[in-house]
Amino acid sequence: MRQSGTSFAAPVVSGVAALLKNYFPTLTAGDVKRILVASVVPLASLQVNVPGEPGRTAAFGTLSVTGGIVNAYNAVRMAIDETSGRATP
Repeated sequence: MRQSGTSFAAPVVSGVAALLKNYFPTLTAGDVKRILVASVVPLASLQVNVPGEPGRTAAFGTLSVTGGIVNAYNAVRMAIDETSGRATP
């Protein structure tokens, strides 16, 4: 069984945020949030099971603020573009 929900999403998103902050220390918390939201893989129309309601499905976009899944690669690319590639070694 694949795990889902905020108990699993929160540590993944937090990890990507920490990655961004570590390699791009000039990013503010607001910058990190904006990048995380803007760099998701969009899946808003994907039909998924509604947590806690067996047998019921809904569009992912109705269950999620972004309608997408966090993507570390997209987030890092966006951070590079915004900081002109000045990542710390």
